[in-house]
Amino acid sequence: MKILSYFIIFILVTSCAPFELPEFISYEGFKMGKMDAKQVSFSLSIKLKNPNSYALKVKKTSLNLSVDDGKIGILALEKTIKLPRKKETIVEIPMNLSLEKGALMRMLTFSMQDSIRLNLEGDVRGGALFFTKKFPLSFSKSISPKALNPFNQND
Repeated sequence: MKILSYFIIFILVTSCAPFELPEFISYEGFKMGKMDAKQVSFSLSIKLKNPNSYALKVKKTSLNLSVDDGKIGILALEKTIKLPRKKETIVEIPMNLSLEKGALMRMLTFSMQDSIRLNLEGDVRGGALFFTKKFPLSFSKSISPKALNPFNQND
């Protein structure tokens, strides 16, 4: 029984070893879904690399989205994303953006600018098997709004 206890403690300690966060490789595309004054549905295709020797899952989550210091709304990941181990993978991420009041009009003005600063903040939960961990996310990047125009896609 004592050996079993040591084995269980060993498994728990080694399973809690830190894992590396997935690495963003490239933006692959954007598909527009439904859109109205209160919400926007879309999916992003991005290439991610999982440097770990085991598959990772990113759980459903919600993040605060702002552009140039003005809050746009809450961005929700609609399904769990699976990343195979030690591999670069193109992942399609379905998302839903619940808009703040007046955000749709602000988004239209952003479409005429050359560059905007996109900010995402919140907690992301991910892990392997049944071991999960919450990671604080604070992401900021300057992008061209023209790259997000669904009518400017080359299919």
